[in-house]
Amino acid sequence: MPRFLFVTIPEKGHLHPLIGPAQRLQEAGAAVAFYAPYDLREALARAGLDTFLGPGTPAPAGHRGEAFAARVADPAWLRAWIRSLLLDATPAGVEPIRAAIRAWRPDVVALDPMVYAAVIAAALEGVPWAALSNSLNPCLPDDFDSELLATVRGLAVDRDALFARYGLRVDFRGCDALSPRLTVAFATPRLVGRPVPGVHLVGPSFPAGLRGDEVDFPWERLRPERPLVYLSLGSQIYHQPTIFRAVIGACAHRPVDLAIAASDLAAPGALGPLPTNVTAVRYAPQRALLARARAFVTHGGANSVMEAAAAGVPLLVTPLCNDQWHNARFVAEAGVGLALDLRTAPPAALAAALDALLAGEPLREGARALAESYRRDGAQEAARLLLALAAEA
Repeated sequence: MPRFLFVTIPEKGHLHPLIGPAQRLQEAGAAVAFYAPYDLREALARAGLDTFLGPGTPAPAGHRGEAFAARVADPAWLRAWIRSLLLDATPAGVEPIRAAIRAWRPDVVALDPMVYAAVIAAALEGVPWAALSNSLNPCLPDDFDSELLATVRGLAVDRDALFARYGLRVDFRGCDALSPRLTVAFATPRLVGRPVPGVHLVGPSFPAGLRGDEVDFPWERLRPERPLVYLSLGSQIYHQPTIFRAVIGACAHRPVDLAIAASDLAAPGALGPLPTNVTAVRYAPQRALLARARAFVTHGGANSVMEAAAAGVPLLVTPLCNDQWHNARFVAEAGVGLALDLRTAPPAALAAALDALLAGEPLREGARALAESYRRDGAQEAARLLLALAAEA
């Protein structure tokens, strides 16, 4: 029986793409365990994945909400946070992951390629590692640039020195470590513009059953005869009342329904009086809403882009930080959406963008073509590649 250890950052955007491959490996008879520095047992158990080898420490509450969004908006703070996440925290993480590898004895470590401690731990334990990216970092062309990539370039010397301390040399693209054995991105050439040498573009990663975060939704508030606009800004930097109010205002007098997932901003009165065509919830069943949506307003997180691509929904991307700027460019260049900073855009620009998404045939045709390329089971393909790597090992 092949054995796999998944290592991830304990955030929804990092964990969710790994659920599907882990479930399919388990269905194939493999033994699967997860490791993260904070407790994921409840979420994993709801997805039918019962082995967690990390500590029982609850995740800190400070990595989301109003204060966190304000800190991320400070470029100096964000650069320091990225350094802390990628480099400063790595040495302390190596030995706990090595202990998990020795306890579980995996044939392959399937890791989030931003967890550099897992790369080091797997190499020191002599276990092949596969990079399963939760972003489009492995697909970045050389002509892309951003504040994030400038930050990463500034870390390159210290990053290489960190790995050299353990006798290792690793290749990177963006924030991601690239595996010499297997690197997977959950996308298609239709989105990123070309095949990427050394990277398996396997299509979308969705769960085989429950993902573990399913919630109810007041579907009775949505009118079938009206186009649905869906708005979500993710689970971490969602506290953007200016953006929520702008989209609410733009949709208030349109013949559409607007569904928004806004965490604590969904509380009564947090965004002011809501028009009758607006439904606000803390957390939404995103894939189910995208199956009905005609337009998606999003921060451009990689999972949100993936889910919209599979559903064939045009996107209006308003990037907030980091790789979201890359994803916005991929979306625009693929002809499946628009990029607009809704923190500063005038109302007329937002209205024009919504018109283009709701009625513009070029974007809708582009979204349909992209959806056709996403009619693949990327989770199953990732599992197949992992099983092949385990067999080689």
